[in-house]
This record gives sequence, structure tokens and C-alpha cells, in this order.
Amino acid sequence: MPLLRIFKHDDATVGLWKMEEGEFDSSCNAYLHEVLNEAREKFKSNMRRMEYVCERALLMEMMNGRVVEITHNRDGKPMLFGCKNISISHTKGYVSIILSATKSVGIDIEFVSNRVEKIAKRFMRDDESAHDTRSLLLHWCAKETIYKLFSSDHLDFMDIKVNVGECVTVTNLRDNITLPLYIENTDPYVLTYAML
Repeated sequence: MPLLRIFKHDDATVGLWKMEEGEFDSSCNAYLHEVLNEAREKFKSNMRRMEYVCERALLMEMMNGRVVEITHNRDGKPMLFGCKNISISHTKGYVSIILSATKSVGIDIEFVSNRVEKIAKRFMRDDESAHDTRSLLLHWCAKETIYKLFSSDHLDFMDIKVNVGECVTVTNLRDNITLPLYIENTDPYVLTYAML
């Protein structure tokens, strides 16, 4: 099974799954088999199908085998029945989820590539600086994380400022709220998450 790990951070639980082609088939459990069939009906893209199934497989692992349905509010933010706060992200080959019963949460994961350099002008503020691809990815992930955390605010990337120093913080400039950003920077991906 491609579960990489599940770990606790304060009042949150973070999970990471490595997606592998063909990992779900008729031998998977009944729930995942049903989810796989649902994904086949819902999505044309094999990648989107795999993301859908892996999200649910990871969530089931994080919930100790309990099946919980993911719904979405009108802003598209994922929600769980029973008031657990959730944020989900996927990138090439990975799915990440953060859950908390007490805090609002946001998470983002991005596969390391230089494609972020092509769109840097769209999300980098004049008072921010990034010196390489990884630094740009950190800014992108941070802003995606905060965008998800404050989804009902419909923030623009310029409404979010990444503060890089001894520790990285991110500021929602519209509400003047600064939060610590938690970062995992590995060879294949950059992962960020925040809690409020």
C-alpha cells in the first residue's frame, strides 16, 4: 500500500499518499472498489480518477478504517460530516490531507519542477523574493495553503504575503492575520500546511 505516513502536529493530523498506477483493482476492499467504480463514472481522466480514489483511501487510513464522505461547500472547500476540518491537495504522484477537529486547516503539495517559474509574476508580490525554483515553489505552496485556509475570503495571491526569515510565516493582508507555515521540502515535492 502506498501510504507514506500519517503524523500529528498540534491539533491536526497530516497524511501523505504516493499514487501508483494500477494500485486499486478488484482486490481492494469493498468501499474502495465502490469508490473506484464511482470515479470511473465521474471522470474521464485516469489521473483525476486516481486522485479521487487515493484521497478516499488516505482519508480512510487517517480515520482508522472508518469511511467518511467528503462533501464540498459552495466555495469548493472540502468538508467532512461530523465537523472535522479538512484540506486536500494533490500533485504529480502524491496526495496530502490535513484534518483537525478544532482548527481550520490548509495544505498544499507541489511536485518539484521549473514550471512555476513561468507563472511567478502572477503570484509573487514586489515585496517578496525568491532566488530559485524551490523558493518559488515554497511561495506558491504557501499562498495556495492560505487561499484554502481562508477559502470564504476568496483571496487573491497579492492579498497573501510570504515572510521568509528564521521561520516562515504567511500573512492574509486582507484580515491582517499572520500564521506560521509548516514546510516539508523534499527532492520530489514541497509540502506546506497552516492552521488557525
